[in-house]
Amino acid sequence: MDKLVTVIIPAWNAERWLENTLRSVLDQSYRQLRVLVIDDGSSDGTAAILERLRREDGRLDYRTVENGGPALARNRALELLPEGTDYVMFLDADDLLELDAIEYALRNAQGAELVIFGFSIRQPDGTLLPYREREELLDREDLAAALPRLYKANLLNQVWAKLFAADLVRELRFPDYRWGEDRLFLFDVLERLQRLKVLPGCRHIYVMHEGESLITRYYEKKFDVCCEIDRRMEALCRELGVREDADFRYMFAKSVFSCMTTLYARSCRLTRAEKLAVTARIGSDERVHLRCRDAAGGLPTRALCAVLRSGKPGLTLACFRVVAWAGEHFPGLFTRIKHRK
Repeated sequence: MDKLVTVIIPAWNAERWLENTLRSVLDQSYRQLRVLVIDDGSSDGTAAILERLRREDGRLDYRTVENGGPALARNRALELLPEGTDYVMFLDADDLLELDAIEYALRNAQGAELVIFGFSIRQPDGTLLPYREREELLDREDLAAALPRLYKANLLNQVWAKLFAADLVRELRFPDYRWGEDRLFLFDVLERLQRLKVLPGCRHIYVMHEGESLITRYYEKKFDVCCEIDRRMEALCRELGVREDADFRYMFAKSVFSCMTTLYARSCRLTRAEKLAVTARIGSDERVHLRCRDAAGGLPTRALCAVLRSGKPGLTLACFRVVAWAGEHFPGLFTRIKHRK
């Protein structure tokens, strides 16, 4: 328990949440840590908070960079890892760690290069939705059987709620995307690691803020990234010898559904004609026709896949407008459906 853990946090205009996030790290029961924050060109009081807390606790350091998004900010942090770092954790600037999170991960790592622990989504009303899997230590041969379950359980979508061996990630970099870069980074990790530990305890809290939409921001490259993620997962399955891919097709289908619902996000400024063009492109894509077929997920998934593959952009757009509306007006139900295993 003398290992140095560096916690990497990208921060952009995070003054409303950043201090609570940093306190949840600096107050950890495990004290042998460093916190490296990359201020991603903030224009609010983020830098002032960082400077004040740095003076209070020398374990905190930060750098300010020109705004480039969380992927580039994390890459900069990987370039600046403090000497002697044994493990790396990633944390978003508005999330929280339970105060024993790092100690919990380290004590139970059993020599694994990657430790995955559970997380909870804290909804605006204060309720917690836990995401966890049973405890297991997996070597490379075991990973083939566990991979579909871990992926479908939403434990491989993000880099937080994980402890990485520094030697495993020191030379890796996040692709310069505004969505999906976490998964692609994790795939790089999974291609290289020899031992993985899964822990059931929920030690990370993903905080949803009042008024925050469950429909993520529109991103013009999102569908292309979805396809890249699916190709990478297919390659990883081939390497590991995973034969059944219904769960992976289900996860691809869900990501395509997300591409459609974000057409109704507040951040989307496309005209109806432009939305129809996007819908037509997605609906005619060969990967969508091949992969969004016989996916796991039950009747709702099959029905939406059938709509996607119908070749009728108007119908498809209208259907996903209803889905987006449900996300806005029934967030609890939408969350459970979106994240169900």
